[in-house]
Amino acid sequence: MELAELIAPLAPEHFLADYWGRKPVHIPAPAGSNRAAVIGWERLNQLLGVRTHWGPEHIKLLLNSAPVAPDFYMDAVPGRGGTRRFADPAKVEMFLAMGASLVADAVEQVAPEIRALTDALARRFSARVEANLYCSFQGIQAFASHCDLHEVFAIHCVGEKRWRIYANRAENPLEPLTGDDAQARIDAAKGPVLMDVTLRPGDVLYIPRGYFHDALASSAESLHLTLGITPHSGKLLFELLQDMALREPAFRAYLADARAQDGQALAGQLAALGARLSELARSRALLEEVTLRQRQLAASGRDLALPERPMLDFYARTDRAASVAWLETGASLRTGAGDQPLGPIADAADYALSRPAVSVQELRARFAHHPEAEIGALLAQLVRLGLLQPYRPEL
Repeated sequence: MELAELIAPLAPEHFLADYWGRKPVHIPAPAGSNRAAVIGWERLNQLLGVRTHWGPEHIKLLLNSAPVAPDFYMDAVPGRGGTRRFADPAKVEMFLAMGASLVADAVEQVAPEIRALTDALARRFSARVEANLYCSFQGIQAFASHCDLHEVFAIHCVGEKRWRIYANRAENPLEPLTGDDAQARIDAAKGPVLMDVTLRPGDVLYIPRGYFHDALASSAESLHLTLGITPHSGKLLFELLQDMALREPAFRAYLADARAQDGQALAGQLAALGARLSELARSRALLEEVTLRQRQLAASGRDLALPERPMLDFYARTDRAASVAWLETGASLRTGAGDQPLGPIADAADYALSRPAVSVQELRARFAHHPEAEIGALLAQLVRLGLLQPYRPEL
Protein backbone atom coordinates (compact mmCIF):
# COMPACT_ATOMS: atom_id res chain seq x y z
CA MET A 1 0.00 0.00 0.00
CA GLU A 2 1.40 3.36 -1.06
CA LEU A 3 0.18 6.80 0.01
CA ALA A 4 -2.29 6.99 -2.89
CA GLU A 5 -4.05 3.79 -1.79
CA LEU A 6 -3.93 4.74 1.88
CA ILE A 7 -5.81 8.01 1.34
CA ALA A 8 -8.01 7.06 -1.67
CA PRO A 9 -10.23 8.53 -2.99
CA LEU A 10 -8.42 11.70 -1.85
CA ALA A 11 -5.69 12.53 -4.38
CA PRO A 12 -2.14 12.72 -2.92
CA GLU A 13 -1.53 16.19 -4.36
CA HIS A 14 -4.78 17.42 -2.78
CA PHE A 15 -3.89 15.83 0.56
CA LEU A 16 -0.37 17.27 0.60
CA ALA A 17 -1.53 20.76 -0.38
CA ASP A 18 -4.53 21.06 1.93
CA TYR A 19 -4.11 18.66 4.86
CA TRP A 20 -0.57 17.38 5.49
CA GLY A 21 0.72 19.20 8.57
CA ARG A 22 -2.26 21.56 8.45
CA LYS A 23 -5.59 20.05 9.46
CA PRO A 24 -7.23 16.68 10.14
CA VAL A 25 -9.33 14.82 7.60
CA HIS A 26 -11.62 11.79 7.73
CA ILE A 27 -11.38 9.61 4.60
CA PRO A 28 -14.24 7.08 4.40
CA ALA A 29 -13.44 3.75 2.77
CA PRO A 30 -14.19 3.89 -0.97
CA ALA A 31 -16.25 1.16 -2.60
CA GLY A 32 -14.21 -2.01 -3.00
CA SER A 33 -11.47 -0.85 -0.63
CA ASN A 34 -9.48 -3.55 1.16
CA ARG A 35 -7.80 -1.16 3.61
CA ALA A 36 -9.49 -2.85 6.55
CA ALA A 37 -7.74 -6.10 5.61
CA VAL A 38 -4.38 -4.65 6.66
CA ILE A 39 -4.87 -6.62 9.90
CA GLY A 40 -7.58 -8.60 11.70
CA TRP A 41 -8.06 -10.66 14.80
CA GLU A 42 -6.47 -13.83 13.40
CA ARG A 43 -3.32 -11.99 12.38
CA LEU A 44 -3.16 -10.13 15.69
CA ASN A 45 -3.35 -13.45 17.55
CA GLN A 46 -0.48 -14.77 15.42
CA LEU A 47 1.67 -11.70 16.08
CA LEU A 48 1.11 -11.83 19.83
CA GLY A 49 2.53 -15.35 19.65
CA VAL A 50 5.92 -13.90 18.58
CA ARG A 51 6.72 -13.64 22.23
CA THR A 52 10.24 -12.21 22.08
CA HIS A 53 8.93 -8.98 20.54
CA TRP A 54 6.52 -8.19 23.33
CA GLY A 55 8.78 -6.81 26.01
CA PRO A 56 7.71 -3.85 28.19
CA GLU A 57 8.76 -1.40 25.49
CA HIS A 58 6.38 -2.85 22.89
CA ILE A 59 3.16 -3.77 24.70
CA LYS A 60 0.89 -1.92 27.12
CA LEU A 61 -2.41 -2.71 28.77
CA LEU A 62 -4.72 0.03 30.04
CA LEU A 63 -7.73 -0.47 32.25
CA ASN A 64 -10.10 2.46 32.81
CA SER A 65 -7.52 4.81 31.24
CA ALA A 66 -4.84 3.75 33.74
CA PRO A 67 -1.83 1.63 32.73
CA VAL A 68 -1.70 -1.89 34.10
CA ALA A 69 1.60 -2.54 35.88
CA PRO A 70 3.72 -4.82 33.63
CA ASP A 71 4.37 -7.16 36.57
CA PHE A 72 0.78 -8.37 36.22
CA TYR A 73 1.20 -9.65 32.64
CA MET A 74 4.97 -10.04 32.11
CA ASP A 75 6.99 -13.18 32.79
CA ALA A 76 10.71 -13.41 33.46
CA VAL A 77 12.05 -15.69 30.72
CA PRO A 78 15.61 -17.05 31.09
CA GLY A 79 17.78 -17.29 27.99
CA ARG A 80 21.38 -17.47 26.87
CA GLY A 81 21.71 -13.69 27.04
CA GLY A 82 20.23 -13.53 30.54
CA THR A 83 16.72 -13.16 31.87
CA ARG A 84 14.32 -10.89 30.01
CA ARG A 85 10.67 -10.03 30.51
CA PHE A 86 8.03 -10.81 27.89
CA ALA A 87 4.26 -10.60 27.89
CA ASP A 88 2.43 -13.84 28.69
CA PRO A 89 -0.37 -14.22 26.08
CA ALA A 90 -2.64 -15.95 28.62
CA LYS A 91 -2.28 -13.08 31.08
CA VAL A 92 -2.86 -10.52 28.34
CA GLU A 93 -5.99 -12.38 27.32
CA MET A 94 -7.22 -12.35 30.92
CA PHE A 95 -6.93 -8.56 31.15
CA LEU A 96 -8.65 -8.10 27.80
CA ALA A 97 -11.51 -10.24 29.13
CA MET A 98 -11.77 -7.74 31.98
CA GLY A 99 -12.14 -4.91 29.46
CA ALA A 100 -8.56 -3.69 29.27
CA SER A 101 -7.31 -2.02 26.08
CA LEU A 102 -4.24 -3.33 24.29
CA VAL A 103 -1.55 -1.19 22.68
CA ALA A 104 0.91 -3.19 20.58
CA ASP A 105 3.81 -1.06 19.37
CA ALA A 106 6.28 -1.43 16.49
CA VAL A 107 4.15 -4.07 14.79
CA GLU A 108 6.07 -3.52 11.55
CA GLN A 109 9.03 -5.29 13.17
CA VAL A 110 7.15 -8.61 13.26
CA ALA A 111 4.69 -8.21 10.37
CA PRO A 112 6.34 -7.92 6.93
CA GLU A 113 3.08 -6.87 5.28
CA ILE A 114 2.84 -3.88 7.61
CA ARG A 115 6.53 -3.11 7.23
CA ALA A 116 5.95 -2.74 3.49
CA LEU A 117 3.46 0.04 4.29
CA THR A 118 5.68 1.79 6.83
CA ASP A 119 8.64 1.59 4.42
CA ALA A 120 6.57 3.16 1.64
CA LEU A 121 5.52 6.05 3.86
CA ALA A 122 9.04 6.47 5.22
CA ARG A 123 10.34 6.93 1.69
CA ARG A 124 7.51 9.29 0.81
CA PHE A 125 8.00 11.59 3.78
CA SER A 126 11.72 11.09 4.58
CA ALA A 127 10.65 10.09 8.06
CA ARG A 128 10.66 7.38 10.69
CA VAL A 129 7.37 5.47 10.54
CA GLU A 130 6.09 3.12 13.23
CA ALA A 131 2.90 1.07 13.30
CA ASN A 132 0.94 0.50 16.52
CA LEU A 133 -2.16 -1.62 17.02
CA TYR A 134 -4.99 -0.60 19.35
CA CYS A 135 -7.56 -3.11 20.57
CA SER A 136 -10.38 -1.75 22.74
CA PHE A 137 -13.92 -2.55 23.78
CA GLN A 138 -17.19 -0.66 23.82
CA GLY A 139 -17.46 2.24 26.22
CA ILE A 140 -13.95 1.82 27.64
CA GLN A 141 -11.54 4.67 26.93
CA ALA A 142 -7.85 3.81 26.83
CA PHE A 143 -6.44 7.33 26.62
CA ALA A 144 -7.76 10.65 27.83
CA SER A 145 -7.51 13.68 25.53
CA HIS A 146 -3.96 14.16 24.33
CA CYS A 147 -1.89 15.24 21.35
CA ASP A 148 0.77 13.26 19.53
CA LEU A 149 4.30 14.37 18.74
CA HIS A 150 4.09 13.05 15.18
CA GLU A 151 1.71 12.86 12.22
CA VAL A 152 -0.94 10.15 12.57
CA PHE A 153 -2.84 7.98 10.12
CA ALA A 154 -5.40 5.73 11.83
CA ILE A 155 -6.67 2.85 9.65
CA HIS A 156 -9.79 1.33 11.13
CA CYS A 157 -9.92 -2.46 10.74
CA VAL A 158 -12.65 -4.01 12.90
CA GLY A 159 -15.78 -2.62 14.58
CA GLU A 160 -16.43 1.08 15.09
CA LYS A 161 -14.72 3.84 17.04
CA ARG A 162 -15.77 7.40 17.75
CA TRP A 163 -13.05 10.03 17.51
CA ARG A 164 -13.23 13.60 18.71
CA ILE A 165 -10.65 16.10 17.50
CA TYR A 166 -10.53 19.46 19.20
CA ALA A 167 -10.08 22.89 17.68
CA ASN A 168 -6.91 23.94 19.50
CA ARG A 169 -3.48 22.64 18.71
CA ALA A 170 -0.10 22.51 20.44
CA GLU A 171 2.37 24.18 18.11
CA ASN A 172 5.03 21.69 16.92
CA PRO A 173 5.38 19.84 20.27
CA LEU A 174 8.56 17.87 20.92
CA GLU A 175 7.82 16.53 24.42
CA PRO A 176 4.58 15.39 26.07
CA LEU A 177 3.12 17.41 28.91
CA THR A 178 4.06 15.92 32.27
CA GLY A 179 3.23 16.52 35.90
CA ASP A 180 0.27 15.92 38.15
CA ASP A 181 -1.72 18.66 36.46
CA ALA A 182 -0.85 17.68 32.87
CA GLN A 183 -4.32 16.32 32.03
CA ALA A 184 -6.03 19.34 33.53
CA ARG A 185 -3.84 21.62 31.42
CA ILE A 186 -4.66 19.61 28.27
CA ASP A 187 -8.40 19.70 28.99
CA ALA A 188 -8.23 23.44 29.53
CA ALA A 189 -6.26 24.00 26.34
CA LYS A 190 -7.96 21.69 23.82
CA GLY A 191 -10.92 23.93 23.02
CA PRO A 192 -14.26 22.94 21.48
CA VAL A 193 -14.79 19.85 19.36
CA LEU A 194 -13.67 20.43 15.77
CA MET A 195 -14.53 16.99 14.37
CA ASP A 196 -16.71 14.20 15.74
CA VAL A 197 -16.48 11.15 13.49
CA THR A 198 -17.10 7.42 13.79
CA LEU A 199 -14.59 5.24 11.97
CA ARG A 200 -15.69 2.01 10.33
CA PRO A 201 -13.62 -0.72 8.65
CA GLY A 202 -11.49 0.75 5.87
CA ASP A 203 -11.87 4.36 7.03
CA VAL A 204 -8.74 6.44 7.54
CA LEU A 205 -8.33 9.41 9.88
CA TYR A 206 -5.38 11.76 9.49
CA ILE A 207 -4.42 13.89 12.52
CA PRO A 208 -1.52 16.35 12.25
CA ARG A 209 0.95 16.65 15.09
CA GLY A 210 -0.30 18.68 18.02
CA TYR A 211 -4.08 18.35 17.54
CA PHE A 212 -5.75 17.28 20.78
CA HIS A 213 -8.00 14.25 20.37
CA ASP A 214 -9.53 11.24 22.10
CA ALA A 215 -11.32 8.07 20.95
CA LEU A 216 -13.85 5.58 22.30
CA ALA A 217 -14.96 2.23 20.88
CA SER A 218 -18.63 2.38 19.90
CA SER A 219 -19.00 -1.31 19.02
CA ALA A 220 -18.49 -4.45 21.09
CA GLU A 221 -14.85 -4.55 20.03
CA SER A 222 -12.61 -2.32 17.96
CA LEU A 223 -9.25 -2.76 16.24
CA HIS A 224 -7.26 -0.14 14.38
CA LEU A 225 -3.72 0.40 13.15
CA THR A 226 -2.03 3.73 13.74
CA LEU A 227 0.89 4.87 11.62
CA GLY A 228 3.08 7.45 13.35
CA ILE A 229 5.21 9.52 10.95
CA THR A 230 8.09 11.52 12.42
CA PRO A 231 10.36 13.53 10.08
CA HIS A 232 13.39 15.31 11.48
CA SER A 233 12.67 18.67 13.06
CA GLY A 234 14.89 21.72 13.40
CA LYS A 235 16.14 20.19 16.65
CA LEU A 236 18.53 18.14 14.51
CA LEU A 237 20.43 21.30 13.56
CA PHE A 238 21.70 21.82 17.10
CA GLU A 239 23.37 18.40 17.06
CA LEU A 240 24.87 18.87 13.60
CA LEU A 241 25.99 22.46 14.16
CA GLN A 242 27.65 21.47 17.43
CA ASP A 243 29.67 18.79 15.65
CA MET A 244 30.67 21.20 12.89
CA ALA A 245 31.46 24.10 15.21
CA LEU A 246 33.62 22.15 17.64
CA ARG A 247 36.02 21.27 14.83
CA GLU A 248 37.07 24.94 14.92
CA PRO A 249 39.39 26.30 17.65
CA ALA A 250 37.27 29.41 18.19
CA PHE A 251 34.39 27.33 19.55
CA ARG A 252 36.70 25.34 21.80
CA ALA A 253 38.22 28.46 23.36
CA TYR A 254 37.21 29.71 26.81
CA LEU A 255 34.61 32.42 26.88
CA ALA A 256 35.69 35.86 28.06
CA ASP A 257 34.94 36.86 31.65
CA ALA A 258 31.63 38.72 31.71
CA ARG A 259 33.14 41.16 34.26
CA ALA A 260 35.95 42.24 31.94
CA GLN A 261 35.48 45.56 30.10
CA ASP A 262 31.90 45.73 31.36
CA GLY A 263 31.08 42.62 29.37
CA GLN A 264 32.22 44.07 26.05
CA ALA A 265 34.85 41.37 25.46
CA LEU A 266 32.29 38.61 25.98
CA ALA A 267 29.70 40.40 23.84
CA GLY A 268 32.19 40.69 20.99
CA GLN A 269 33.21 37.05 21.28
CA LEU A 270 29.59 35.87 21.28
CA ALA A 271 28.78 38.06 18.27
CA ALA A 272 31.71 36.56 16.34
CA LEU A 273 30.73 33.01 17.26
CA GLY A 274 27.10 33.70 16.37
CA ALA A 275 28.10 35.07 12.98
CA ARG A 276 30.20 31.98 12.34
CA LEU A 277 27.28 29.73 13.35
CA SER A 278 25.10 31.57 10.86
CA GLU A 279 27.64 30.87 8.12
CA LEU A 280 27.74 27.18 9.04
CA ALA A 281 23.93 27.00 9.05
CA ARG A 282 23.90 28.28 5.46
CA SER A 283 26.73 26.02 4.31
CA ARG A 284 26.53 23.28 1.72
CA ALA A 285 28.02 20.93 4.32
CA LEU A 286 25.01 21.28 6.61
CA LEU A 287 22.58 20.80 3.73
CA GLU A 288 24.31 17.56 2.77
CA GLU A 289 24.39 16.33 6.37
CA VAL A 290 20.66 16.95 6.84
CA THR A 291 19.99 15.18 3.53
CA LEU A 292 22.02 12.20 4.74
CA ARG A 293 20.17 12.07 8.07
CA GLN A 294 16.81 12.17 6.28
CA ARG A 295 17.87 9.32 4.04
CA GLN A 296 19.06 7.28 7.02
CA LEU A 297 15.77 7.90 8.85
CA ALA A 298 13.75 6.62 5.88
CA ALA A 299 15.97 3.65 4.98
CA SER A 300 13.91 0.57 4.11
CA GLY A 301 14.57 -3.04 4.95
CA ARG A 302 15.24 -5.66 2.30
CA ASP A 303 13.42 -8.93 1.78
CA LEU A 304 15.59 -12.02 1.34
CA ALA A 305 15.24 -14.45 -1.54
CA LEU A 306 16.89 -17.55 -0.06
CA PRO A 307 18.05 -20.02 -1.21
CA GLU A 308 19.04 -17.79 -4.11
CA ARG A 309 22.43 -16.16 -3.62
CA PRO A 310 23.40 -13.17 -5.75
CA MET A 311 26.65 -13.21 -7.69
CA LEU A 312 28.82 -10.55 -6.04
CA ASP A 313 30.34 -7.89 -8.26
CA PHE A 314 33.70 -6.97 -6.73
CA TYR A 315 35.93 -3.95 -7.21
CA ALA A 316 39.52 -3.82 -5.99
CA ARG A 317 41.21 -0.67 -4.66
CA THR A 318 44.11 0.53 -6.75
CA ASP A 319 47.22 2.20 -5.35
CA ARG A 320 46.18 5.63 -6.60
CA ALA A 321 45.89 8.09 -3.70
CA ALA A 322 42.48 9.55 -2.89
CA SER A 323 40.46 10.57 0.13
CA VAL A 324 37.14 12.07 1.10
CA ALA A 325 37.21 15.55 2.60
CA TRP A 326 34.24 17.04 4.47
CA LEU A 327 34.47 20.76 3.72
CA GLU A 328 32.20 23.69 4.43
CA THR A 329 31.44 23.77 0.71
CA GLY A 330 30.33 20.11 0.89
CA ALA A 331 31.95 16.69 0.83
CA SER A 332 34.54 16.25 -1.90
CA LEU A 333 36.61 13.47 -3.40
CA ARG A 334 40.24 14.61 -3.18
CA THR A 335 42.63 13.17 -5.78
CA GLY A 336 45.78 14.31 -7.48
CA ALA A 337 43.62 15.65 -10.28
CA GLY A 338 41.74 17.97 -7.91
CA ASP A 339 38.57 17.87 -5.83
CA GLN A 340 35.24 16.60 -7.08
CA PRO A 341 31.96 17.16 -5.20
CA LEU A 342 30.34 14.04 -3.74
CA GLY A 343 27.22 15.18 -1.91
CA PRO A 344 25.42 13.02 0.69
CA ILE A 345 26.87 9.78 -0.73
CA ALA A 346 30.28 10.70 0.68
CA ASP A 347 29.92 8.12 3.46
CA ALA A 348 29.74 5.31 0.89
CA ALA A 349 32.70 6.75 -1.04
CA ASP A 350 34.81 6.95 2.11
CA TYR A 351 34.04 3.31 2.93
CA ALA A 352 34.75 2.07 -0.61
CA LEU A 353 38.14 3.81 -0.66
CA SER A 354 39.09 2.40 2.75
CA ARG A 355 38.67 -1.25 1.71
CA PRO A 356 41.07 -3.43 -0.28
CA ALA A 357 38.02 -4.69 -2.19
CA VAL A 358 34.32 -4.04 -2.08
CA SER A 359 31.28 -5.41 -3.88
CA VAL A 360 28.30 -3.57 -5.30
CA GLN A 361 26.05 -5.69 -3.11
CA GLU A 362 28.00 -4.84 0.05
CA LEU A 363 27.70 -1.12 -0.62
CA ARG A 364 23.98 -1.43 -1.31
CA ALA A 365 23.48 -3.35 1.93
CA ARG A 366 25.71 -1.18 4.13
CA PHE A 367 24.41 2.09 2.67
CA ALA A 368 20.80 1.12 2.01
CA HIS A 369 19.75 4.70 2.73
CA HIS A 370 21.19 5.75 -0.65
CA PRO A 371 19.36 5.04 -3.93
CA GLU A 372 20.91 2.10 -5.80
CA ALA A 373 21.35 4.34 -8.85
CA GLU A 374 23.62 6.66 -6.82
CA ILE A 375 25.68 3.71 -5.58
CA GLY A 376 26.14 2.60 -9.19
CA ALA A 377 27.09 6.11 -10.29
CA LEU A 378 29.62 6.38 -7.46
CA LEU A 379 31.32 3.11 -8.42
CA ALA A 380 31.44 4.20 -12.07
CA GLN A 381 33.05 7.48 -10.99
CA LEU A 382 35.68 5.71 -8.87
CA VAL A 383 36.51 3.35 -11.75
CA ARG A 384 36.73 6.22 -14.19
CA LEU A 385 39.21 7.99 -11.88
CA GLY A 386 41.31 4.83 -11.62
CA LEU A 387 40.62 4.39 -7.89
CA LEU A 388 38.78 1.07 -8.26
CA GLN A 389 38.95 -1.66 -10.84
CA PRO A 390 36.67 -4.66 -11.53
CA TYR A 391 37.91 -7.74 -9.74
CA ARG A 392 36.78 -11.36 -9.55
CA PRO A 393 38.23 -13.20 -6.54
CA GLU A 394 39.19 -16.84 -6.82
CA LEU A 395 36.43 -18.94 -5.29
